[in-house]
Amino acid sequence: MHIYWFKDSKTGHLKQVDALLNELKKDSKFLLTHVDCLDKKFSLENIESIFAEPPKANQKIILIGAGHGVYENILNSKKFLIKNFNSQAIAIAILRPSKKLKSFDMVCAPEHDFSNKTLPKNVTTFIGSLAEPSYSTIDKNQAMIAIGGTSKHYKFDGNVLLGQLQFILSMYQSYEFRIFNSRRTPDSINLKIEEELSKHSNAQFIDFNSMESKSFQKSLRQAALKFVTPDSVNLTFESLSTPGKTYLIQIETPSYRRIFGSRKIRESMNKLVQSKQVGVVSLVKKKGGINVSKIENPSEYIEPLAEVEKLAYSIINFINIQK
Repeated sequence: MHIYWFKDSKTGHLKQVDALLNELKKDSKFLLTHVDCLDKKFSLENIESIFAEPPKANQKIILIGAGHGVYENILNSKKFLIKNFNSQAIAIAILRPSKKLKSFDMVCAPEHDFSNKTLPKNVTTFIGSLAEPSYSTIDKNQAMIAIGGTSKHYKFDGNVLLGQLQFILSMYQSYEFRIFNSRRTPDSINLKIEEELSKHSNAQFIDFNSMESKSFQKSLRQAALKFVTPDSVNLTFESLSTPGKTYLIQIETPSYRRIFGSRKIRESMNKLVQSKQVGVVSLVKKKGGINVSKIENPSEYIEPLAEVEKLAYSIINFINIQK
């Protein structure tokens, strides 16, 4: 089997496909070729250079990738292989294409992209986003806070965040906190966070530009408590794929409509809260204009999500039944 990974420049897309390929490696042997699309449509010459050598006899060719910048290149490459080598390549889209969905042999997409819709025959769904599951032992004294910023789906409120940050640190004084920002965190908020943390001996601020930011994944796997702003769906589900408790912060009750611009994202987060897969640090507005932060804990019996394991199994089964 030879897998061609068509790649765009978006970290969220790359991380999900990388997690899937790492899972496929556990039970399957394959050659892997990286195809950098750089969000552009390939010319015929581009495709010819990728497939300069004809595929080996009886070798299954898999064309896979995530993001609108790669889907057309995958389909055009499949057509090229059929026309020039009579090779029946298998085209797999990770995440939902906005066009030509039925042209793919298999589409693997979040279930919230197909809520209240009949599922096409070539679609397999998963919960949230794909992340490598971790079953490592947690450090019961460690906690972390991951702070993002405004995205196309999410309205970021720095004042609400700072109030909740103070609340969390005062509620969990026995924990050692590592607080990470991101490239989307406004500079004004970064300064206020550093100012607030100077009052707390149990908290360390780690800027995304620093060398220490590389410890983020380790902290995510080991922290007993993980507080994340839900601007990144990928990060939320990465956290849920590790041991420990995950909390969404900077949420206003009773409605999330004000901060989530996307209905499907809002519904996805609501579902996590209602099923108690995540806890919530919310801001409750009382009479008289007083705002009170409130913590709702997740269930004690949540296992790390393993959606990427389930999807890898489905893909291997699908590939094996193809002629």
